Amino acid sequence: MGDDRRRPGHSLQIARLFGVRVYVHWTFLVLVALVVAVYRGTGVHSLAAGLLWIVAVFGSVLVHELAHCVVAQHHDVVVDDILLLPIGGISQMRTIPRAPGKELAIAIVGPLTSLGLAVAFGALAVLTGATVWPPTLLAGSWLARLAWLNVLLGAFNLLPALPMDGGRVLRAGLAMHEDRRTATVQAAKVARVLALLMMAAGVVWDVWLLLIGLFVLLGAGAEEREESARKDDHPGG
Repeated sequence: MGDDRRRPGHSLQIARLFGVRVYVHWTFLVLVALVVAVYRGTGVHSLAAGLLWIVAVFGSVLVHELAHCVVAQHHDVVVDDILLLPIGGISQMRTIPRAPGKELAIAIVGPLTSLGLAVAFGALAVLTGATVWPPTLLAGSWLARLAWLNVLLGAFNLLPALPMDGGRVLRAGLAMHEDRRTATVQAAKVARVLALLMMAAGVVWDVWLLLIGLFVLLGAGAEEREESARKDDHPGG
């Protein structure tokens, strides 16, 4: 049979893992340009370290997304690809399981994997005598930095904001007690509040929070519209 999967627009395939194609979006060039600008004049070694850190960051993001994909495949969900963007990764699945238990399993495994990596890197940092406190992502032992990075990835993705992992966990939990459409509407309301808070924080502190908040706001609306368009909803999924 032929492969009918299409490449995400403006992206480059860099790998194929567990049968899932991995793409990098062209906007990564902007991220690389930012790193070059920040480390300009600091020497080749510092620039190389900065670029290598970006690779390490998105290596952790990729493991997180692969965990989603492997569990999804276990539940007979077709996974088209993983798209890596400067604000994170997206696992492109043909469908999201209607059964709350399956959606819960697929959603929660990503953050749990990130937190597992955090424990592993943290343990290695301690065993090698590295300083793990206070938390930092910008200096010190790479093991400690990777540990805190994965704590951040795991915890941030557990925020109950659709279409993030925590939002899907929230919807799955709600759908165990009421119909999926109502669960989606309620989860989307929570997501919009969190998205506005992130966007407000982004205006004050960090543009990345602004972009992520916008992504959540648009994604929550898309999830709600998609669910409202369905005609086959049943209580409990």
